[in-house]
Amino acid sequence: MTTPCLALATATTVCAASTAMNAAPARAPSAVRGHNLIANQPARGYGYGAVGPRGRGRGGDVTALRVQTTRRSPMHRLSESSRTVVTCASPSGSEASSSWTPSRRDLANGVFFAVSIPLWKDVLHDLGYLHGEEDEPAELPVAPPGSGYRTATFAGGCFWCMEKPFDIIDGVIATTSGYTGGDQANPTYHGVGAGGTGHRESVQILFDPSKVSYETLLGVYWRQVDPTTADGMFLDSGLQYSSAIFPDGPDQRRAAEESLNTLEVAHRYPAPITTKVIDFTTFWPAEKYHQNYYATTSMRYGFYRGLSGRDEFIQSVWGPEAVYGGGAKL
Repeated sequence: MTTPCLALATATTVCAASTAMNAAPARAPSAVRGHNLIANQPARGYGYGAVGPRGRGRGGDVTALRVQTTRRSPMHRLSESSRTVVTCASPSGSEASSSWTPSRRDLANGVFFAVSIPLWKDVLHDLGYLHGEEDEPAELPVAPPGSGYRTATFAGGCFWCMEKPFDIIDGVIATTSGYTGGDQANPTYHGVGAGGTGHRESVQILFDPSKVSYETLLGVYWRQVDPTTADGMFLDSGLQYSSAIFPDGPDQRRAAEESLNTLEVAHRYPAPITTKVIDFTTFWPAEKYHQNYYATTSMRYGFYRGLSGRDEFIQSVWGPEAVYGGGAKL
């Protein structure tokens, strides 16, 4: 995982000096946008005393002598990492100097921008403007012949948040983020997120039933979702983010329906359960960069999960130990 670098842009400030009838002192420097200065040429652009095609404005004639920029190592002191010194002169020969040192707000904005660059890259991926190897569908783990491994498929809102709770369970071989429940072949993140495909963001678990039961996985599932909303979950809205269980075979359907009924009778949730139980058909793995998102992009994952309110909801219903699947027995 790469560490974001602090990018501090050096701002160049142009200082203008004005001359009055009696060679008045130079005026204070003012910022000029869109400048292209040549030494000893009239300053042109925007700013006090530097307006107009002749370099003449309210401040009179101005001539830029030099702009000197000095930088220090960004690893030395952030407060002194970028400093611009501007020297201006009027026709009378007087000079005025000014310096700019980034404030804490400037530094915070720089850090925020640097950290957000990978987020913007993900957004461009999601919108379909970037495409590379990591945008190809991931490979779906296959159970070795004779292993007895089985799969469990759940939709629980954003699939980024649904892998880790199962990965930490003994007996789980692999988890894969993907799409299921719709009719469209080869769905993409952008297409599913836009709605209309019939697919839900889902996670498929490859597990060893000799070590962990399907019923235990159901217990983990119920502790990760808000099953009371039919049009989304937490921060995300739309059927594609709603909850559903996709049993593979009559035994899984029976277990799924029994667990749902148990929770309804117990009135565990603050509203009626809207989770659908839908027979499994086809699971389409999501793009590679979505897999193990909680591990490969832990900072951004933690930010999203914290902002979503998922953990607060889980704790309000099941208690603190339920986050990430603790106390999975119903």
